[in-house]
Amino acid sequence: MQELPFMDKKKTQRTYFYLARHGQTHWNIAHRIQGQLDSPLTTVGQQQAKDLADACQVHQITKILTSSLGRAVETATICAQQLQLQQTTLKGIEERNFGLWEGKLTGEVQRCTDYDEITSQVTDIAPPNGESAAQLLMRFETALKQQFTLMPCDNYLIITHGDVLRCFMSQFLAQNEITTGYDYKNGHIISMCYDHSREQFIPL
Repeated sequence: MQELPFMDKKKTQRTYFYLARHGQTHWNIAHRIQGQLDSPLTTVGQQQAKDLADACQVHQITKILTSSLGRAVETATICAQQLQLQQTTLKGIEERNFGLWEGKLTGEVQRCTDYDEITSQVTDIAPPNGESAAQLLMRFETALKQQFTLMPCDNYLIITHGDVLRCFMSQFLAQNEITTGYDYKNGHIISMCYDHSREQFIPL
């Protein structure tokens, strides 16, 4: 019998995980900045969560981790029911804290100083009373490494957020390539692994 990838961790010293953005929310449609505020999934968002679960069938997911924010939990709950798995909230993978921008329409803040740098680069510049992209990236990677060290032999589906994915995936892009959180569509899935011996994240 051929050995499955998630059964081979002792040989490869790798943990496989699949990152996904939560389903579409009402504030997504309105182009309103959510950050660590919240908005429920739309009907489309609920269907995206179901489609995400379907897409995960081939990945032999054994554990679902989710941000504590309601839109991620709602997405994870739909996936968990469909995949017949339990979900666990993981601290540190919540969306970026956009401070005073949260709850405002994107158009209201686009003229703000450093808007482009704050939303499309990974720097130490933060929105007013908010969190920088560099701070977000550090807490997200720390949370993943701690989880994978404690439980390395699971295949993870991780439900998180657009700017989290933007900041995390920026390290794998070509130099000077620019993205925003909106480039990571609701329900989009990204295949990754973590190499324990090199302490390195690797896109698949």
